[in-house]
Amino acid sequence: MGMVRSLLASERRKAIVALLQENGRMSLTELGRALGISHVAAKKHLSRLLSSGLLKVRAGLSPGGLGAYLLVALCEVKHEKLLRLIRTFRRCPRVVFLSTLIGPYNFMAIMVAEDPGLVKIMSLGACCIRRADGIRRSELYVVDEVLYPDVLPIRVTLDKKAELTPCGLNCGSCDFYLEGRCPACPATRWYKGIL
Repeated sequence: MGMVRSLLASERRKAIVALLQENGRMSLTELGRALGISHVAAKKHLSRLLSSGLLKVRAGLSPGGLGAYLLVALCEVKHEKLLRLIRTFRRCPRVVFLSTLIGPYNFMAIMVAEDPGLVKIMSLGACCIRRADGIRRSELYVVDEVLYPDVLPIRVTLDKKAELTPCGLNCGSCDFYLEGRCPACPATRWYKGIL
């Protein structure tokens, strides 16, 4: 915590974060100009933030722009199954947020459904997080409207060679996929969707 405080104690570093939150594509020259410093000084500040792990610059996608739906799953997971479940769903290309919780539910996932038919499949089908081994009870919500932020870390998978999904399912033998109601998992060779 002390290192984070010292990194953000600098008004210039805070300004860099704020500027990049507005426009993650700003050049070092533009950052320097906005801060009244050289691009070399801007690079030093930015490098320090990046190397500390405090700041990451990544691409995000707009769920609304994709016409995608978001689902929020709150789950009570058996303690001995929690770590395995976290490892599995951390690799899931449809998961945009994963967290443990303190309270009646101890696990939360926010997932993206890039096709309208996926909402039902992800709620009830074989690839439904609620059916995972170790889940005692769960609640699933479909997000009505994303108010903030306007982009999320929705993954685009380039290497679509896997036979099985990260959770161990075979989309090629799934009835939903065979009937054309599901585009399959974006991590597999079966996938026919936009991600």
